[in-house]
Amino acid sequence: MGARNAEDGAAAGHGDRLSEAARAILVNRRSRLDLLPAELFGEWPWEVLLTLFVADAEGRRLTGRTIIAEIACTPRTMTRWLEHLARTGLIVGDTSDDLDAPLTLSPAGISALESYLAATVQVAHLLGV
Repeated sequence: MGARNAEDGAAAGHGDRLSEAARAILVNRRSRLDLLPAELFGEWPWEVLLTLFVADAEGRRLTGRTIIAEIACTPRTMTRWLEHLARTGLIVGDTSDDLDAPLTLSPAGISALESYLAATVQVAHLLGV
């Protein structure tokens, strides 16, 4: 295996760990709904970012409508948050008029999530989790 192929393999392994961390965070966050009232958990933009990160890692493209169904948010609330995430430069796609348009994380959104998830994986490793 050449140096470039070894680098690609290492990067892919790193990406796999990060997407697994994002999935674990989503599963953990959604499991709260089995124990506590849903109105206690209104972090819709964070759910969107994690959901888009996982979808990208799986090679799936999501729309506003599929995100609404996946995280059980109302269309009006989701539209407002999607517009905000687009304005802040974290997601790319038609967020205001068409909930059926594909959405994706922007390079800035990917970078921010990768940094957060890498730190989360490092902390979990240090804790022996």
